[in-house]
Amino acid sequence: MTNSAAAEQDAIGLARESFLGELKSLNRDHPNTGFGVSLRTHSGGHYLLANSRMPLPKTKSQGFPTGRRLALLENSEQFSSIEVLADSQAYEEITPGDEAAILGNALNLIARIDILTSSSEGQNQPHIAATGTGG
Repeated sequence: MTNSAAAEQDAIGLARESFLGELKSLNRDHPNTGFGVSLRTHSGGHYLLANSRMPLPKTKSQGFPTGRRLALLENSEQFSSIEVLADSQAYEEITPGDEAAILGNALNLIARIDILTSSSEGQNQPHIAATGTGG
């Protein structure tokens, strides 16, 4: 059980590092929008990562209060879900072209988190594609 908890924390750390790199690109390209990543582990843990413009919930279990889902991956090797959200209040004013660019960045971020946190053993498992769910 301890190894499982340690592996979960390692996966969270890798996800956080991946998010921070991608966050710089999102912040540069869309400076007025808040972005967040919601990570749910198979053991029931819930972790939120966000830039400074993303409103935070009072408790993690509530999720981001104004988050609009951009992309979601379910049932990866380390996480039951990886979700990328944008602050819906700021996101309402984004052009369709910007929305498409953000969606591409969100899918890339999910793919990077999934690849970085998967073990080499997991590479033999079927690939599960992340899907954009914004609209």
